[in-house]
Amino acid sequence: MKDFEQVGTRAFYRPIAQVSFEQAVDMVAQAIATARDLGLADMLANTTGLTGFTPPSVFARYAMSTKWAQNAGNTLRVALIARAELIDSQKIGVLMYQNRGGIGDVFASEAEALAWLDARQGPGQRSPSFLNRGRTEESDQ
Repeated sequence: MKDFEQVGTRAFYRPIAQVSFEQAVDMVAQAIATARDLGLADMLANTTGLTGFTPPSVFARYAMSTKWAQNAGNTLRVALIARAELIDSQKIGVLMYQNRGGIGDVFASEAEALAWLDARQGPGQRSPSFLNRGRTEESDQ
């Protein structure tokens, strides 16, 4: 899959394209399904490179959240990075996603998203060392 990368138990998806909101939702849904099919623990989806649409309506956020939750199931953790103007101040899309069993959140930067994912690692999971700058194995215990 284009723009999809697996590093350890984590997927990274960083697409760049001019698309409609519906196309963006489908692209991320496909990446989520791929990560889940591979049995990965979590996924970082950076959608800041997707342009061509305005902030979605509440109904569009509902459709997005439902589709992504169905694809992720209740085991894949998903951290979404979006342009600040697309993030609802009350994170209604995240609430809808979580209400459908998804484990995820939305962020304005990769650093915030990685920190959130790293704080939720399961037993025996480690992020790749190049993503843990300044951390040691002892500090993880």
